[in-house]
Amino acid sequence: MATRKETVFGRLLVWLENLASRRLGALVVFAIALVVYAVRAIAWPLKTGRDLDEYLYAYVQLFDRHVLLPWSLLFRTPITPLVAGAALDVFDGSLAEPLMAVLYAGSIVCWAAAARFFGPRAAIAVAAALLAYTGYALMFHELSSEPVFAAAFAGWALLVTRATFAPSAGRFALVGLGVAVLALVRPGNAVLLAFGIVPLLLAGSRRVRFERTGVFLLAAVLPLLAWSVHNGIRFDSWGLARGGNAIVPFYRAFITDNIVSPENGEQSRRLALAMQQHLLTREPYRSYKVTLDDLFERGSFRVHEDLYLLSDQVFGWDTDYGVLRRVGVEGVRAHPGTYARGVTRTVWDELAKAQFRVASAKRGASGSGSSKPVTVVIGGKRLPEPSEGEPIPAGQVVWISRPDQSIRQVWTSPTEWHFEFDHPGDRPRFEQITREVNHLFDALPNRAGNEQLALRLNQLSRWFPRPWMWILLGLVAVAVRRPRGWPLLVALSLAAFAVVLLNAVGLFADLHFVLPVAPAFLLLGLAGLLGERMPHDGTRTLARTP
Repeated sequence: MATRKETVFGRLLVWLENLASRRLGALVVFAIALVVYAVRAIAWPLKTGRDLDEYLYAYVQLFDRHVLLPWSLLFRTPITPLVAGAALDVFDGSLAEPLMAVLYAGSIVCWAAAARFFGPRAAIAVAAALLAYTGYALMFHELSSEPVFAAAFAGWALLVTRATFAPSAGRFALVGLGVAVLALVRPGNAVLLAFGIVPLLLAGSRRVRFERTGVFLLAAVLPLLAWSVHNGIRFDSWGLARGGNAIVPFYRAFITDNIVSPENGEQSRRLALAMQQHLLTREPYRSYKVTLDDLFERGSFRVHEDLYLLSDQVFGWDTDYGVLRRVGVEGVRAHPGTYARGVTRTVWDELAKAQFRVASAKRGASGSGSSKPVTVVIGGKRLPEPSEGEPIPAGQVVWISRPDQSIRQVWTSPTEWHFEFDHPGDRPRFEQITREVNHLFDALPNRAGNEQLALRLNQLSRWFPRPWMWILLGLVAVAVRRPRGWPLLVALSLAAFAVVLLNAVGLFADLHFVLPVAPAFLLLGLAGLLGERMPHDGTRTLARTP
């Protein structure tokens, strides 16, 4: 009986390996992934993802001749606004979930196709593992940059694999173009330009290797340079995106590590004075009796957005948040140990935690059974209690920022505000933009998810191996087995880790930053374990051997 079972299993494995070696196999994986997405969509209707409002404000103005609200357009690069905006715009959003399903299925096919270069068993295992990876799938049920990034990174990994196994200048030009696409999805992905060192490590003459590196860099840099010139000509803001100066390292130093303090240096004192004079004197800070010590000791997401606007208004739009960047650097210099421990902890959290979708609490539900809003008494006034431990219930809306600051958010009480315009003629276009954005949000599905299925999916996510486990498995397998193409497995994992590390040095722990690149770690583990061994005669060796 055991022999018969082994024979059946062996035949099935041979059949799957043959299927993995044919184009039909890719079609089968794509179809299965679409079905899996549809099942998960029963539990997880497509919903708003991170910063979707900013992407939509960019989308509705992307082709305007005269842009009224340039902040979102300059803070983001264009591909995610185009994809997210068009998904909700075309046919009133009816194609949004099908598009996400296609991106999900396409990304799995790309990773399986990349794994096929290491052997059919690696391809089968990678496809099966990704189909079971609930956290990875969850990204594609939240409309933001993550599903676009994940699909683009999967396609880029396939281009890299093809170029490395069969090197040519044309293939490496496509790899460079892929880096440009990734940076136009998220500007921080420009860190992948460092991948240009890989063509130098492949077999070939010095001239050929430098030629491949040259076309890679040219194909990557030219589109990014073109977008920077576009921003300069159109908005007089020369660069890929505004805001990077504030994210690294100020965002993390202020919000996560709480190491920003006036004692750190001249720029920190300059920021503290501006906050004292131009922030704490405004509502809702004034009524909530917020002090400077409160802001520096606790940090705050909402206050951080106010600091963007404060920087534009007080230090000037043209500074591109340079003061905030220098304040962050002063904080790191004053507390290097705290910062280093924080970055290390964030990287570990990214690699060690599972992703879930927490169901929203039913409206009106609370421990006491009361639906009354929670309030606090401050200075003899009863005010709404800020949620999530924040010092204020709401802050400024930073997307109204302009070089001339001609649109302002004016507070008339701790909870009420309105917009004022130096040029009354701007109001109709402003109101049209907000209507269009609201209309796009309304195009998101409004059905409720199946709670029982969502619970089961969250339970599956809990038991799926974490990224660090795939990394450990892959490193051990590579060291022991030396599978064909192992330098590429390591290089792709290092590229993915570079993305994780870049986010960690500037931001807090959020699995949305690691999930788009997590399949690279999974590929390292499974291809390292199941990939075909490297020939003893050294043929098809990817890296030059000494």
